[in-house]
Amino acid sequence: MFVADLDRPWLETPFLLQGFTIKTNDELRVLKEHCSYVYVDEGGQDWGGKKTPFNTGFKVPKRTLYDDDSGLKNREKSTPKEKESKPVRTSAVRLDKPEHIIEKAAEKEHPAANKAYRAAHQTVSGLLEQARLGNALDTKSARLVVTDCVDSILRNPDALLWMAKIKHVDYYTMEHCLNVSVLAIAFGRHLRMGRQDLIRLGTGGLLHDVGKMQIPDEILNKPGRLTEEEFSVMKQHSAIGKELLTKSQGSLNYAVDVAFNHHERMDGKGYPRGLFASELSEYARIISIVDAFDAMTSNRCYDRSRSTLDALKAIYGDRDKHFDEQYTLEFIQLMGPYPPGTIVELANGAVGIVLSSEVKKRHLPRIRVVLDQQKSKQPEELIDLLNVGAGNLDKGWLIHKVLKDGDYDIRLEQYPVRMALFGMDTLEDL
Repeated sequence: MFVADLDRPWLETPFLLQGFTIKTNDELRVLKEHCSYVYVDEGGQDWGGKKTPFNTGFKVPKRTLYDDDSGLKNREKSTPKEKESKPVRTSAVRLDKPEHIIEKAAEKEHPAANKAYRAAHQTVSGLLEQARLGNALDTKSARLVVTDCVDSILRNPDALLWMAKIKHVDYYTMEHCLNVSVLAIAFGRHLRMGRQDLIRLGTGGLLHDVGKMQIPDEILNKPGRLTEEEFSVMKQHSAIGKELLTKSQGSLNYAVDVAFNHHERMDGKGYPRGLFASELSEYARIISIVDAFDAMTSNRCYDRSRSTLDALKAIYGDRDKHFDEQYTLEFIQLMGPYPPGTIVELANGAVGIVLSSEVKKRHLPRIRVVLDQQKSKQPEELIDLLNVGAGNLDKGWLIHKVLKDGDYDIRLEQYPVRMALFGMDTLEDL
């Protein structure tokens, strides 16, 4: 059926397209979570038919995962016959496990998040240098810094997600590894994973691209499009990462799996082995999505960054081909259009930085206003856009558009979360 309209604004839901055809029970489940009814267009996508209300109430079967050290689930091995047909999808969300609760406000979590991020930044730098030299990797230190990140994200993911928005093109590979780890942990938290699963997932994310350090700089940092030969060399980083991690002391099966398989696709057209969906672990599916998202939202030597919304649209468009469809929908729901650290211009002309938001109200976040309506610096002010929805704040405070880091001379790293805004010491003092 073609869903033409909802019983609420589209921005209050994770659906990027205003009007789409229902293809899976997963999409129906997400509709049920956000809507009491939707309008089905009997004329299809031309919007020319009669819109008919459709009640979304239905029973959703529970899904369970079978955990092991590599994040794999019970599944049958694919056969040559299966590879010629549509691959089997086996992903699942832990709907039978309780959601993680927010234990601390994002502003109060920032000092601990900042400390964890800085420690992880230093560790990643050392790990990549070990990989460049071809040495065994210190996976124990990787797990230790990831554990601190996991504990922060379990308390409140918004603080570390803010840190992951601060990027430098000269340190792309290092920061990309760290940001993929942070995004993966936050995504795993959203998927209701337990603490040990989150540590494994985050460690896999931290180490997923170590093989790139063995790729020649003239290919890794080439500003233009790679030739076919150069791309063949680049693709070798998956196998190189696997070998580096396999020979490391305390080899981690799940990290080896992620490093080797994060460029595989659901339709079997990925690399290095052309695996199909049924052959891919949960961790590899998740890292595949967050790896692509962070890459697209970063300035790279060969491409400019995209906005969060554009990156999510691209991932959505490749669902069930490149990316796992169910995890794609869940990731969109997690991130929303304005993740923490997003610089936004409001309808009245003021400019602010997104601090945090409620899961089902991602379009109405809390914003730290830093420029007034004439784009002049002002005393920093906290605005909660939920007050617009409640009628307590003028609609001029709604978000008009997303800005890039550096627009109006606002650079995210120059705006640490200042606890003084909330009656506390500054982040720097802490």
